[in-house]
Amino acid sequence: MTAAGDLVRTLSPTAFVHDDTMVANIGHTSYAPGSPEVGVYFIGPPSGRVRLTIGGGFRDNGASADRIFLSPELFLENSAGTQVLAPSVTFRGYLSVAQDTEFQYGSRVSMIEGLTPGQLYYLRTAHLATPGTDPDSADIAARDLIAIPMP
Repeated sequence: MTAAGDLVRTLSPTAFVHDDTMVANIGHTSYAPGSPEVGVYFIGPPSGRVRLTIGGGFRDNGASADRIFLSPELFLENSAGTQVLAPSVTFRGYLSVAQDTEFQYGSRVSMIEGLTPGQLYYLRTAHLATPGTDPDSADIAARDLIAIPMP
């Protein structure tokens, strides 16, 4: 039971975004947010931890070995703010399978820690292609982000 004057801590709601806009013929080999940009705002929880899920649908639409790297990118306030987490498929991202001409869907779950409680954050997807023999033959069918504040 909560009494008058007790400190009550609540978690901000889960932030979720899904976009199924086709991004075709990706050829850039440095991380970019794509169009439309897929991102969510959330408030840093009291624990400073957020469970992150990132995923999407990808394919190599050519005869080469093109792959898509999809990764989260985190900023203070908005995309013009200080970058808190740089894109990295190694630590929090998802990598598609090369030479898969049908769309494959997958996701990855990780924990972001050390966030400032009460701070506004902006989380978005960023992607790049690893070129095979044809550097613009990879597609994205969907992108998803889920940020769940942890107690």
